Amino acid sequence: MENKKPMEKALTKKRISLCLKIAIGVSATLGVTLALIRARYDGYSHWTRRLTYFTTLSNLWIGFTCLALVIVQLAFPTRDKHLRRLYVLRFVFTVSIIVTGVVFCGLLAPFADASFHVWSLNSVLTHVVVPVLSVADYFVDTEAGEYSYRHVGYALIPPFAYFVVAGVMGACGFDFGRGANYPYFFMDFKADVGLFGFSLKP
Repeated sequence: MENKKPMEKALTKKRISLCLKIAIGVSATLGVTLALIRARYDGYSHWTRRLTYFTTLSNLWIGFTCLALVIVQLAFPTRDKHLRRLYVLRFVFTVSIIVTGVVFCGLLAPFADASFHVWSLNSVLTHVVVPVLSVADYFVDTEAGEYSYRHVGYALIPPFAYFVVAGVMGACGFDFGRGANYPYFFMDFKADVGLFGFSLKP
């Protein structure tokens, strides 16, 4: 009986983790789909412009990765190498979706005007629900194994790459959909307060 309890506990955690992954995939897909449908209503010139935002990308990354993990775990449970690679991706994209949630709650939502509809269903799903579920799954899922410092480095690549690419696009005059050459106000290189609200001007 004593040996069964740890096994039952592990099985329960696995089931909860699978449910969380499915919820993440569904929430991310629904949130992004609604965001694209509502793009014009939210002030964007075209729905494709929303695909240039880190919020959309990070939701697609974590959503598809979690759904892929569910499929592989259920259909190919012995494919350890494939599972390990997906778990590394899950770790990398969990960091990205955490960045999305923290930036939204700490920087964007408190200062955004009403035209952004920050508390609409699609916004709550992509900025709050998916990040919270992703963090929960990360701590519930015990099958991922340990991560190395190399994996931590991998996790920094998506946010850094997005910052560089979006910055270059903005410098080249790309319109991110609301008449601005930057996706988020703290990435406005030309603002008087400078990048991230800091300026070298006296």
